[in-house]
Amino acid sequence: MSAKTNIVIVGGGYGGIAVATKLELALHKTHQIILIERKTHFYHAIGGLRTVVEDGFENKVIIPYDNLFKHGGKVLHATVTTIHKNEVIVDTETELGTHIPFKYLIIATGSNQSKPAKMTADNKEEGIAEIIAQREAVKNANKILIIGGGPVGIELAGEIASVYQDKEVTLIHSENHLLTDKFPKKLTDSLAKQLKELNVKLIFGEKVILPSSGIGDGLSPLTLETDKGTQIDSDVQFVAFGAKPNTEVIKTLDQSIIEQNTTLVKVKPTLQLEHDDYAHIFALGDITNIKETKLAYRAILHADVISKNIIALINNKKLAEYSPGPEAMLVPIGKDKGAAVLPIGNMVVGSFITKNLKGKTLMVDKTWKSLNATFVA
Repeated sequence: MSAKTNIVIVGGGYGGIAVATKLELALHKTHQIILIERKTHFYHAIGGLRTVVEDGFENKVIIPYDNLFKHGGKVLHATVTTIHKNEVIVDTETELGTHIPFKYLIIATGSNQSKPAKMTADNKEEGIAEIIAQREAVKNANKILIIGGGPVGIELAGEIASVYQDKEVTLIHSENHLLTDKFPKKLTDSLAKQLKELNVKLIFGEKVILPSSGIGDGLSPLTLETDKGTQIDSDVQFVAFGAKPNTEVIKTLDQSIIEQNTTLVKVKPTLQLEHDDYAHIFALGDITNIKETKLAYRAILHADVISKNIIALINNKKLAEYSPGPEAMLVPIGKDKGAAVLPIGNMVVGSFITKNLKGKTLMVDKTWKSLNATFVA
């Protein structure tokens, strides 16, 4: 029996696990599916913001990769340092060595964001310690500053203000309203109204001037100034903007496939890299230069197209193309409120639908299931 050829996925976020499990199910008899991920556990970022107010919630959002594969696929905990045309090199000796060849490669390295939107720690123990430190700081704070009025900033303000009515929560956003002009005014107005009802102070049209050294872990008292001269005192600060795509390693393959101004990777509508030498290499999620909002559900849609296209390449069939759908976003404010825009005619809906689709459970059960993991309370 001939050895199976490798399909390698770099990055175990939402898109990475979706494409890995789809490909394993379809191709495990002929191909070895290998997921390379630095962290020992998956971080369910969609639920991560609630960890700053709810004791024990960290156990619901840090999920083991142990049972991800059902048919012999492998999860290697390492960091890819170099990508060549037919192999990747990792920084740690794994059961497959440090040079791992592939027939097909999917790059799903995602983006970096500040805690608690992402977990920076490599393992569960350190991750839990990070979360508890943030939660304790919020508990003990009187004044909390959230910098950025995108979905992360809004949800974070909602989580804190709906639990701690006695704290002074300020959200500052450089636009003249929440989110951006891509979204219906009805949505941004509804979210602003709900935050104000929770006594969140909203400051629009101003940018915080961050110190060149940064704000550290954001858990110490600090006075910051805006570009308009407004001074804001706070005990705890959260940076909720400026997600950076993790595309540095792709430069080791070919710098020409990275957009200089955005550092996003250029992809074809088939989600193959935009270079004829790399028809066997795909990219998905936050790192792609597709003109759309960077959200987890879109990475999962990309995964679907890529898994179909790798199967099509194997069978010499026509490839599918990904086309961005209309804007859709669910923005809960705590467990019971929020607003959303649905992909049906830009329809804006309120708390009832947002709560039931996302806010109440933050998709915890569904995410554990997607990793073939069982949550034990």
